[in-house]
Amino acid sequence: MGDFTGMLGWLFLPQFAANLVLKTAHWVLLRLSPRMVPHQSTSAYVLHQRISYALVIALYLLYTMWSTEQNLGTNYYHAFGLSPSDFSESQLRRTFRQVSLRLHPDKNPEGHKQFIIMQHAYKVLSNPLSRFAYDRAGQAAVACQSCKTLGDYMLMAIPRRLSVYLAYTMGCVAMQVFRVGKCGAFWQYMAIGAFAALELTMLTSTKEPGIIRALLVLAPHRTGHEMAQILQQVMVCFFIALNQIVPQFVPQEKNVSSLELAKELMTAIKATKAEVGNKSRRLADVFKGSGLERVMADEFREELQLSMTLASSPKFQAEFTDRLKTSRQASSA
Repeated sequence: MGDFTGMLGWLFLPQFAANLVLKTAHWVLLRLSPRMVPHQSTSAYVLHQRISYALVIALYLLYTMWSTEQNLGTNYYHAFGLSPSDFSESQLRRTFRQVSLRLHPDKNPEGHKQFIIMQHAYKVLSNPLSRFAYDRAGQAAVACQSCKTLGDYMLMAIPRRLSVYLAYTMGCVAMQVFRVGKCGAFWQYMAIGAFAALELTMLTSTKEPGIIRALLVLAPHRTGHEMAQILQQVMVCFFIALNQIVPQFVPQEKNVSSLELAKELMTAIKATKAEVGNKSRRLADVFKGSGLERVMADEFREELQLSMTLASSPKFQAEFTDRLKTSRQASSA
């Protein structure tokens, strides 16, 4: 449910927040220096809109990453005041003994649920096999009751973890089908493959990948699995942010020669052919006897057919106008 609401947030919140930021900034500028607030019909106002939108996207990206780190769930090491990098079984036993005296249901009935959580965490961390599985695959892996060996834990975890990347891939394909999220499509697939290989290495190797070890130096209280989850969320949020920001600054080329537009133009040409012919014949009658009637009729037919086609094709007309504006902006720059 959290991932779903997060996706909805990415779809609707940035535009709303960007408009709010822009209005607030302009309200402040109007009181400080009114000349700094451009009119809505100017290019400077459009630039302000783009900057506010990019700022909101960047801040929302940072917030999503922070929220992911905060919502990873209970960390068994942190519950005992330990970290994976300096884990000590003697310290684990000593801490659990103190926790048991404080939270045991006989002495503290209100701490019954917390006592069960700590008891399960101690059971996982005190067993080298389940501790390895927890470090590499998370709480879901150690929930396996029938797993007896390290291979059992990994065989249970690998399909579940790789299915996450399959879902990412299907999501990217769906975005391409519906022409959403086209920016960096190749690198999205490359990133998914790289992260899948990274996590597969974590699950099958006795040593954690170098990038995970480097990140654990920055966050020693996290496990390798938790760092991989954070990296996954960073990947997803980065590409979502990329597809939100890039269209604001990079004009997207329209497919003028698409099949749909070609069909529309052919229909328009056929529909106006008879009318053009009639008008060119009337023009020839005007120049009759001057020797120029055929030349004038041919030239008029071509020009009139083009102009009528433009007028009868809204898509072509919009494309022609957009290209003309782009050409004028480029020449003025």
